[in-house]
Formats: sequence, structure tokens, C-alpha cells
Amino acid sequence: MLEAVGEFFRTGKLLKQINTTLLALIPKVNMPTYVSDYRPISCCNVLYKAITKIIVKRIQRVLPLLINYSQNAFVPGRSISDNILLAQELLAGYNQTRLPERCTLKVDIQKAYDSVEWDFLLEVLRLFNFPTHFITLIVQCVSTASFSVSLNGAIHGFFKGGRGLRQGDPMSPYLFVLVMEVGSALLRYRVQQSPQFQYHWKCKDLGLINLCFADDVLLFCKADIPSIKLLTETLSEFATFSGLKVNPSKSQIIFSRAVQQRQQLLDCVGPLIDKVDTRLAGWNHQHLSYAGRLQLIKSVLSTLHMYWASVFILPKGVLKMLERKMRTFLWQGPSGGRQAKVAWDQICKPKAEGGLGLRSLIIMNQALILKQMWRVLQNDGSSIWVDWIQRYRLRHSTLWTFNRTTGSWCWKKMLKLRPILRRGAHYKRITAEPMVLAGCDTDIAEIMSLLPPTNPSTVDEICWRSNSGKFTLQSAILLLQPPSPHVLWQGLLHGKIQDTKARVYSLVSYLGKTLHHGSTMGTKAENGCVLCGGQFSESHDHLFFKCWFSKRCLTILKHKVRFPWPYLEWKRGILWASKRFRGTHIVNAALRATLAALVYHIWAERNCRKFAATASSAELISNRVLEDIRMRIMAADIPPSLQTRFCIGFGN
Repeated sequence: MLEAVGEFFRTGKLLKQINTTLLALIPKVNMPTYVSDYRPISCCNVLYKAITKIIVKRIQRVLPLLINYSQNAFVPGRSISDNILLAQELLAGYNQTRLPERCTLKVDIQKAYDSVEWDFLLEVLRLFNFPTHFITLIVQCVSTASFSVSLNGAIHGFFKGGRGLRQGDPMSPYLFVLVMEVGSALLRYRVQQSPQFQYHWKCKDLGLINLCFADDVLLFCKADIPSIKLLTETLSEFATFSGLKVNPSKSQIIFSRAVQQRQQLLDCVGPLIDKVDTRLAGWNHQHLSYAGRLQLIKSVLSTLHMYWASVFILPKGVLKMLERKMRTFLWQGPSGGRQAKVAWDQICKPKAEGGLGLRSLIIMNQALILKQMWRVLQNDGSSIWVDWIQRYRLRHSTLWTFNRTTGSWCWKKMLKLRPILRRGAHYKRITAEPMVLAGCDTDIAEIMSLLPPTNPSTVDEICWRSNSGKFTLQSAILLLQPPSPHVLWQGLLHGKIQDTKARVYSLVSYLGKTLHHGSTMGTKAENGCVLCGGQFSESHDHLFFKCWFSKRCLTILKHKVRFPWPYLEWKRGILWASKRFRGTHIVNAALRATLAALVYHIWAERNCRKFAATASSAELISNRVLEDIRMRIMAADIPPSLQTRFCIGFGN
């Protein structure tokens, strides 16, 4: 594979077989009836993707130097949320009659990626002065593609492409950004040449005409015929040589005095809830364990809201509703009817504090908004939204002293987080030395004089209260959610070979939630212990490990792998194990994983006997525990050693 990639970059020749593409048609709507209701996603060859990702890495290095700040998507160091935030500020007050007349054109590019003319793309690459050989590599990747269509699990047809960029090709978004930059440059040129064009209110100083959101564009101007006509004619001119035409059915024009902020908010939040419901509906048909559901919550559900949460302060009611859906999915799954084993607040704590490492959606939302406010404080010139806020909102004020009530709904909500931001921000240097000493008490002046002299010509540097002095999302979360005391047994849940499924059951067990308060694991606790034939009442301490069956499992492990256990009361035994099994040594990690696996398999055996009327011997349960540990060690990226081989040989 390395030789094939190297050969392509040396010769600029790409085998057609490498560039064959399978088109998967993804429905855009629930009931698709037309071809246009499907989105063609290109499933490219792995070798081809390796080549294009190398090309992308090289394009990314120069992209910030080539692209105007009206485009932020896919540009390293920029965020598309800047365009969203700025659009909100410009649209704020459209329902007020006292403000100047203005309008916004929302333009949708018809089949944007699929319509780019290859000849135009070649001219764009030359315009930006990319090296000739580099252009040859890109053209080879784009123009040698051939396609087959996947329908109902079968592959149909074989044809070559004649234009367009493939959705699914790692290179396509970056090439499309370069193409759209030419359109933005053409708009700026036509506006500069036209004496009749009038800028949108509060856009002239920054020369702001358009904001790009991938294949969607917002155009801003005064609500007069010459300005609107110039923009539409320029779009038509751009379409003639690029192939990117406006889709009239999905485009619209918004005039001032006719915008309702409330409806925009509902339109924003509605799709978020629908997305979560759609995902849950698909997963409820699958038989997932607690660990599987937890992983889906972490990797999918907890990230669905991030796009919205980085721009809006979402209503707490909406976020709590989403958390309720996640909690129900975690503990009840598709069956429903079972109670939560552990409170959601406990689940959202870090692992060191006895949680599972999930994040509160409300805390995460506030942390993401604090990140935007921190960028306003820094004002490093890398964001068009920050530049606009500094010029038109703050003006001669600072973020701390700003007290006007003007601005968008989102901006007003942001300002309410200033007290929290103030706790995290501090200034590294004090430069106004003569001003500080003037008028001070003699004692204070004497103390100040002992400090090293500062340079009056320097400026104060704002820093974040973290070890590096830089803002991080993690440090903002700690500011919003101060850490709680660490639980003594937190180390028992750590390690590369810890199974997530066993970790969830271990957490419930370590918290003592398996059989307390009548029915906290979804079962009745008043019956006798099914593992020892009902001789004793079922309780947490009895199950781990006073029951003769669980004690027998433990004894077998002690003999097979020298698993130490002092036969103490459960809580005291856990505290003992947290001290005895701590550290990163492979043997201690294996012992921690053994304890977690033993807890899981004993509880699973208890449920099998209670609900499925099936039973396994203590020897079989112990063997399952050891097999789990061996598989986890072999799957983990652990350097081979004598201790590793010893742990893999557990029980042999």
C-alpha cells in the first residue's frame, strides 16, 4: 500500500481500478418518491482515501491564507459557528420599524458538489498558484472516477463521471471551499465597482456582503432594487462558468420588519429532539447491554446537540428532556418498566468521583458558550464574528462594562454568563505602575515597590485559570461543576483491560445499589437468595460474597490465579481492594478486571436462575471470568512481557 501511494505521488498516474466508487443512495426524506429525494454518498476505495487524505493535509496548511473570513467551514483554525453567530446579530431587530431597511438573501446552490465543472476547478487551482504537479494529482483524483450504484444490496451499472465532486471523498469539501471563494471574490469585486450598491446595516466597515455555510450562502444588502439586482446578477454570472446554479425553490429573501425570533428558536430546537428520537427508535429494536447503551449515549446522543449548543444557550427544559430520554434508554432499553439504578447526576460525574464520565448537557452547553465569550475577550483577529461584535456591539466598551440591552437573543443570553467567565479569566501582567502607586497608602506603596519593575509599554495579557493559561473545554466544565471528593474505590474502574459492560455493573455494585430500597436493579429483593436455594434473604452483602455460591466462585479464583480477597464485609472489602490493586502494573490491572468480571457474572447468574430457570456451576462461572480477562488482555495494546504472559495464562 505504501509503495502504491508513493508511486502515485511520484508519477501523478492513478489506476482506474483504485478510483472506482460505489454510490450509496441515502434518503433525504422519510418517504422518497423522486431521484432528487436521495443523496448520493460515494464509498471510495481505502487506498484512494489514503491518497486524498495526504493531499488534504497539504491543502489545509495554506487554506487559511487563501480563504476570506466569510467562509469558515473546513478552514483550519476557524469555526462555522462564527457565521451562525454573526448571522443572528445581523438578523436581530428585523421586526423593528425604527431601524434602517435591509434584507437578507438565503441562497441554496442546486446539487452543489455534483455540479462543479472540472475545467473551472482546474482554473481555480491555477488561480491560487498551486504547484503544477500538485494540480495534476488533484485532477487525476477527480477526473478518473467511475461509478456503480448500490440499490437494495445489489450493485448496478458502471459509468464514468463528467463533472462534480464526490460526497464522501475526503478532498471534496476543501476543493468546494476554494471554488466558493472565487464566487465570494467576484461578489466583492462587483460591489466595489458599483456606485449604486448599498451595504446592509452595520456591514460597511467590515465590507461584509456574504456568509458561506458550505453549499448555502447568506447575502446581505440594503433593501433596494439596485443592490438586490447586483447580487442576483453576480450569482448568475458565477453560475455560467462554475456550474453552481441557484435553486429557486429552496432560496428565499428576508426583509426587515418581518422576522420573528421565537419561531426561529423553535425551528432550531425541534430538529434536535427529532434527531434524538429517531436514533432511539432505531436502537430500541436491538438487544443491547448496559455497556452498549452507555457507549451509544457517549459517542452519539451526547454529541448530537453539540452543533446547536456551541451557538445557542438552549432552553433548560429541552436539555432536561434530552437527559431524561438518555436516562430512560440507558436503564430501561427497549423493554421499559425498570427503574434507574443510579441517579443521573451520579452518572454524569467523572469516574474518579464514582460516575461513568458522562457530561451534563446543561453544563456542556454553558461551557461551549463560555468558549465563544472567551474568543471575544481575546479578540485575536481570527474571527469575523468577534470583529463585528467589537466594532458594532461593544464599540468603546469592554465585555465587562457593556450594559446595553441591544443585540440578538443569543447575545443577550451570552452576557448572562459573564459572572462565570469572570471567575475563569484573569490578567497576567499589570502595566499601569504609576497609576497604581498614586494615592496608595504608604504601606501598600512600599509593598508594591518590592515587586519587580514592569514595562509600561507592554499590555495586559488575559489568561485562563488553568495550568497552561489557555482556555480548554475541560477547564470550563470544572469551573461550572466544581469537583467532588474522589471515591476511595475509583481506581477499581480504571485500566485498559476493563470491560465496559463489567464496569457498569461494578459501579452499581460499588455504590451498593444492586439490592437496596426494594427494587433498584429492576427485581424484587424480598425473596430468598436464588444462588443458595433461598436459605438466606437476598441482600447486597450476602450476594458479594457471603452466599456459599459466590464464595465458591471466589475460592476457585483464589486457587487458580492467587486472587486475594480477605472475606470482609463488602464495603470494607472494596476499600481493601482499592488499595491492594492500585497502580498501572499489568497484574494489578488484571486483578481489578477480575473483580469487576466476577461481580458481573455473579449478577448475571443470579438473573438467569431467577428469570430463565437455568443454572451454571461455580466452576463454569469462574472459567467465564478468566476467559474474559484473557480476551481483554490479548485485545489490549499492552507490550509483551513475562507479567503479561502470566496474566494471559490465568487459570491454565
